[in-house]
Amino acid sequence: LLKMRLDAMAEHPGLRKHLPLVKYLGTQGISSDESEDEVRRTISYPRVYPRWRSQQLSALMWEADLAIMEFLCVTIGKRKKAGTQLRSRPHSAKFNDAAAAPPGLPVNCYDATWLSSLHPRSKKHLRVREEEYDFAPGCAGGHTGIMNCQCPFRR
Repeated sequence: LLKMRLDAMAEHPGLRKHLPLVKYLGTQGISSDESEDEVRRTISYPRVYPRWRSQQLSALMWEADLAIMEFLCVTIGKRKKAGTQLRSRPHSAKFNDAAAAPPGLPVNCYDATWLSSLHPRSKKHLRVREEEYDFAPGCAGGHTGIMNCQCPFRR
């Protein structure tokens, strides 16, 4: 899923500027799946979100997932790949409290309630960056978002 998300974002003009952030998040930024019905073999896997992830970061990931669908729908010059097709991954109200949060992100990438619930020592180890990430869509020639802050994942 991470590779597909990165490939689709690289092709999407509004999401391209967010590639360094998503690369930095790696698999820690990906929602996990929960199989709903193993007996009937439905291919519906509701998303289980990392508790640490903010609504803004979640919205960016949802947009990236939509870009994946657009990216994969382009069939010109491509053969349909054999094997498993994309699964249905509906949104859910479930959270994974055990998901590890990546350190060093801007403060608005973390859920504020989750962040305030951390023990001061844990919060210190998280190395939260006080600047806010610009989640606005990228534009041609514009330098917004991660390119404006001194984040460890800036390229």
